Amino acid sequence: MTQHGRKLRRTLLAASMFAMLTTSAGAQGASSIKIGFATELTGSWTFFGTSCSQGLKFATDEINKAGGVLGRPLEFVIRDTQTNPSQAAAAARSLDVNDKVLALSGSTNSDTALAIYGYAEQNRVPFVVPIAAFPQLTRPGTRYTFRLEPDAVGWGYAIAKFIEQRKPNATVALMYSDAALMRAIFAGFKYQAPRAGLKIVQDVMFPQGSSDATVQSAQVKATNPDFVVVSGAGGFDITLTNQLLDVGVKPEQIVHPFGMTTQVLAWGGRSVGSYYGTFFDHGMDNLTPEGKDFIRRYDAAYNRPASYSENFCYVTAYVIKQAIELAGAVDREKFREAMSRLKTKETTSGVPIEFDKNGARKEYIYYMQIQGIDGKRTYKSRQAYYTEWAPEVIPVYDLVK
Repeated sequence: MTQHGRKLRRTLLAASMFAMLTTSAGAQGASSIKIGFATELTGSWTFFGTSCSQGLKFATDEINKAGGVLGRPLEFVIRDTQTNPSQAAAAARSLDVNDKVLALSGSTNSDTALAIYGYAEQNRVPFVVPIAAFPQLTRPGTRYTFRLEPDAVGWGYAIAKFIEQRKPNATVALMYSDAALMRAIFAGFKYQAPRAGLKIVQDVMFPQGSSDATVQSAQVKATNPDFVVVSGAGGFDITLTNQLLDVGVKPEQIVHPFGMTTQVLAWGGRSVGSYYGTFFDHGMDNLTPEGKDFIRRYDAAYNRPASYSENFCYVTAYVIKQAIELAGAVDREKFREAMSRLKTKETTSGVPIEFDKNGARKEYIYYMQIQGIDGKRTYKSRQAYYTEWAPEVIPVYDLVK
């Protein structure tokens, strides 16, 4: 297929996704409560945006079948950010000015989320972020933005706590891509490691676009670390993982800061025994009946288990519903105030949802160990660790600007 043909195919797929998502609620008329949902249906973050939107649609259909919100249908007006901050800001303005939405949501990419954040804070439009981990989205002074996903610096803090629990005074090698998300994660790890009694024996950051780590993997192996924390960008994550295994690093030594269904399957059968962080997984111990049912239905619809991206967007719809009901009216300031005092739980896992004065959520993460991989279809995992912490235990905003 030519480059033009591939581009046309992606455009048609995005249009199809847009139509599928908007018609489910949009056909219900002007009486609906509109929420702007600017997400990544094309561009480098397409998988996250489309999987997020799929999770959102499950929740929207459920909510509207059960009577909607305040007796009105809940409608998410979808716009494609194209994984482009400028396009994201334009989409936010259009949703605000032209569609008159109550609130904004949808970003799965930190760069596009930051663009919407700027518009939302300046124009006093509530912004509920389902998946974007860059800490500055809830920096001090934030008033209109609320984020469901814990910030990435905290993930690094949690990795150090997890490794300390597995082996006190462990030696650790770090291998990661030079991307905003990874830099934030490893900033948190480097802050907490000495406090946890861990020794960093290698710290390897790869330039964006890297595709080979043969030499660096051998160098890491030579230091004989107890654990290797691995986070490559995109497909490089798969390459990096397998090249470590090639030089003799054992799966039980590898810790991935995060893992979604597609990542775990791509790591392959050789990675059975390795660990990954997550916020929702079909192998978790505390899934609610609603969570198990969501996984079953998502699997039936898309031929793979739902992971945390789908779950955060599924939960986002319910959080917005509860905030509107708590506000008792379709009013932006009342909605913002309701979000700030909301105390609820994820319907799928029972994990608490509550925001601090800057819109940051209480932090938490699970660490799973891969038990088996069934080809390209599914995998088995077991919960190895769970931790919660308050955002202020680590100087998040000082570590990442």
